[in-house]
Amino acid sequence: MAEISNNLIAGLLIVAILISIVGLANTLTLMQYPVKYTGAATTGAGKANVTIESALSIKLLRNESWFGSGYPNSQGGGILEIWSNNTAPNWDGTAGTGSFNNGSEGNGTDYNTGTHVYPFVVENNGNDPDTCIKVYADKTAQQFIGGAAQTPEFRFAGKNNESAWGGTNPGCSGSYPDACTSGLVQTWTDMGTSSTTVCTNLNSSQCSDEIRIHFLLGIPEDAAGSKTATVTVAGCNPCGAC
Repeated sequence: MAEISNNLIAGLLIVAILISIVGLANTLTLMQYPVKYTGAATTGAGKANVTIESALSIKLLRNESWFGSGYPNSQGGGILEIWSNNTAPNWDGTAGTGSFNNGSEGNGTDYNTGTHVYPFVVENNGNDPDTCIKVYADKTAQQFIGGAAQTPEFRFAGKNNESAWGGTNPGCSGSYPDACTSGLVQTWTDMGTSSTTVCTNLNSSQCSDEIRIHFLLGIPEDAAGSKTATVTVAGCNPCGAC
């Protein structure tokens, strides 16, 4: 009985060895084609993020209005008003008679003849399409012009330098909005020593981003001497920030 048991055990051992060999062979075969595991999604959508900061910047393309030397000749007496040419659309040119005798005849001649006074030209060279433009002077009208026979005047008015017809820059054509998209002050407005708005929203498009600032001076009969005032142009958003 013990001999049978030993034979049985020996047989079972041989079978176990064979099974192990076959299993090892299968394992080695499967290793040629390893199973790959991944946690990546096979479908879905990704995002690309970028942050563009707002850069508020303005530039004075022209920053001097020089009326020259002369003396007022206010026909019939009274104050003499002179102004930079091509002014605000509602300016009828009838206020103030006479001339400023320096060869320009009151600077009221055709803008293209050369006998005129240049206005300031302001460009929005940043990327903020709602830049507010303000102006102020370092002197009041009395401090700037002087005189007592009449009340001196120091005023400004704004006008689009680039309008809906396409602007003045080379390559600009088609339809563009006015450079000042809202709040353009086109009436003669007293210049003060505190900031006053000229344009509430100055566009930043290259073909539509410039306005002009014109000046009107009212010279009393008894005003005399060299007169200079510094005008500061400021840009901000919103308007209350400057």
